[in-house]
Amino acid sequence: MDYKVVGGVVLGVIIGILLAMSILSSQPAAQKPQCPTSVDVIKQRGKLVMGTSADWPPYEYVEGSAVVGIDVDIARRIAQSLGVGLEVRDMKFSALIEAVKRGDVDVVLADMAITPDRERQVLFSIPYQVDTSVVIARRGAPIRSVEDLRGKAVGVQVGTVQEDWAVKTLGNFSKIVRYDKVYPYMVEALRKGDLDAIVVGGVVGRAVVKRYPEFEIVMSTGVRYSAVAMPLCAQDLKLEVDKVIYDMLQSGEMERLISSWVEKWLYS
Repeated sequence: MDYKVVGGVVLGVIIGILLAMSILSSQPAAQKPQCPTSVDVIKQRGKLVMGTSADWPPYEYVEGSAVVGIDVDIARRIAQSLGVGLEVRDMKFSALIEAVKRGDVDVVLADMAITPDRERQVLFSIPYQVDTSVVIARRGAPIRSVEDLRGKAVGVQVGTVQEDWAVKTLGNFSKIVRYDKVYPYMVEALRKGDLDAIVVGGVVGRAVVKRYPEFEIVMSTGVRYSAVAMPLCAQDLKLEVDKVIYDMLQSGEMERLISSWVEKWLYS
């Protein structure tokens, strides 16, 4: 996948954000709604609080006592640009949107795809990755199409675009099994035969089939855009986050970061 293409596409978006921010800053302070987080609040606190669900390697997973991965490193770069530390809070994926809306966390980085429903609830950064969702089955299983999933048990993570796809596409004829944690629980269920297939993000899926050669990707389900989620009112924070992501995309740092974490998880 070409991350530089994504960076070029979003340049116009960043310019639009700069214009919007200049308009907002010219309004009287009394007209601005109170926001649960802002750049000033984060700097005064001395740390950026990131929400994630550490069951989605190589984006976020637990290594020893720490949460590590692609998204944690992106959040660390954002924190560095703000001159603050980073705190990572691990929770269920399905709880992340509400956590950022309440201000329990400043940002969510969890390979979260932009969707219309989520855009009504949170503010997204420019995308830091373009990916697909994929269906994984045991190697040699007679599954090559949606029709082949008729009557099959299909695992998905609660609150994800993969769950949405499964409900809309398979809901009338497949058994959809929901998990709070993808790794290791959903992957282990597929290994044991409790599930016939699982639906996950493309980068995660490709890493899983490399680590577990008894699995294979049998189909893709469409393009998705991953981004950082923030409170709807956090326009100043969005501007800072967008700058970091844009710089990482343009310099090739994002591609190198993702590739290095995929390799690290595969051979750990």
